[in-house]
Amino acid sequence: MSFKQLGLFACVAAVAGGGWYLWSIRPPAAVVVATESSGESATQSAATAAEAQELRQVQLTPEKVAAAGFAMATAVTQPLQHEHLVPGRVQYDDRRHIVVHSATPGIVVRLLVRPGQQVQHGEVLLEVNSPEVGDARADVLQRTSELQVAAESSKWARETCAGLAALSQAIRERASIDGIRRQFRSVVLGKSREVLLSTYSELLLAELQLQTAEENAKAGVIPGRLVIEKRQACDQLEETLTSQMEERAFEARQLQLQTESRQQDAERRLRIARQHVRTLLGTADEQTPMNEGNDAESALSIIQLRAPFAGTVEQLSVSSTERVESGAPLLTLADTSTLWVAADLRQREWRALQLQPGDKVRVIPSVEGMEPREAVIHFAGREVDPATNAVPLVSVIENADGRLRPGMFVRVAIPVAEPRTTLTVPESSLMEHDRRPFVFVPKGADSYERVDVQPGLRTDGLVEIVQGLREGDRVVAEGAFFLKSELLLQGETE
Repeated sequence: MSFKQLGLFACVAAVAGGGWYLWSIRPPAAVVVATESSGESATQSAATAAEAQELRQVQLTPEKVAAAGFAMATAVTQPLQHEHLVPGRVQYDDRRHIVVHSATPGIVVRLLVRPGQQVQHGEVLLEVNSPEVGDARADVLQRTSELQVAAESSKWARETCAGLAALSQAIRERASIDGIRRQFRSVVLGKSREVLLSTYSELLLAELQLQTAEENAKAGVIPGRLVIEKRQACDQLEETLTSQMEERAFEARQLQLQTESRQQDAERRLRIARQHVRTLLGTADEQTPMNEGNDAESALSIIQLRAPFAGTVEQLSVSSTERVESGAPLLTLADTSTLWVAADLRQREWRALQLQPGDKVRVIPSVEGMEPREAVIHFAGREVDPATNAVPLVSVIENADGRLRPGMFVRVAIPVAEPRTTLTVPESSLMEHDRRPFVFVPKGADSYERVDVQPGLRTDGLVEIVQGLREGDRVVAEGAFFLKSELLLQGETE
């Protein structure tokens, strides 16, 4: 290579190096992003500040405005609650979910429900034939009959005792025999009625004869000796009557005590028999149902299992005519109108650990289109599990529409700070491009301007605006993505 060629090469290298240096220390005048893809951008050289300002506004035709269906919202100052999201899972409400088991060995004779069927409280679900239960119920019937007999005997003895006391009082008052017979015609007296009334009649006759004899003795018609004899006869009859009344009263009281004792014994045996039935059935059932189409003896052995609450038959574990053992699962019943949401709170979430039963949290379903729901805390653990470093949190959530299903994953929004009043807009109005958040503000007819903002807290469909807007500013709440696309397209065409 000649010296002339070497000099030419050096000049070219110097020019190229100088151009690279000038480009590195002087960046392009403007950069316009054309797409949302990561790493993709378009650079326009020689762009002026005015051109850059024009790219922040979108001018649409009336037809595009109508097709976009824009909806506006106003930036307002309101309380905003900071929340912490923790994963959770929907579960059955243990108070409304039950597995029905067979109380005794037996045979399933009737299945009246099917899986997925809605049942009402008290509705018969199935019937099981259990000879053991039949024997226990028969014993209850026998003991009930014995108690009825004992109760009637006790009642008769009490009435007899009271009747004898009243009759004795009437005799002591020397009531007429005819009056006594009329007064005590319907009073229970037993065998004492004729015994006492017969002796009382003899006494009244003897007293009448004594009175006549005394009158005749005064008149000198008869000797005084006869008066003495008549008086002795009266005294003897009165002593006999008194003795009879005392004996009959004693016998009546003894009979009353005996019958009351037999009644108490019958009541005790009946309670034991009923308790045996309750033990066999595992319920408070004391009745002996009679089913139509069955005789009384066979009906005693039939156990009717009824729904303890209104709900849905989730699962059937037996079939008709199947023999089951004591404790065997028969079916599963659940009421999903209310469900539980279980979550774990970490120890570091100190604010959340202060939650009490009755406090409210938000549950955000993972299913698209389902709105957040309010739940009420049912149980908040107080002991940190060393294995998970967390405490359990169980909340009750309403599910009248049935859209929530046990086993679904959700997010539980737990308040972790005091609410604060701040400027907010709908979260749907917030857009982002190149990690720069912004909103669209209407500017005149069919014109919209991009306004960069600094967002803060986000909760319940709202976002805090720390900087960039003032209270009362209107923003595009629905259709903002359409405007973002139009703005990017305009940038590509510039």
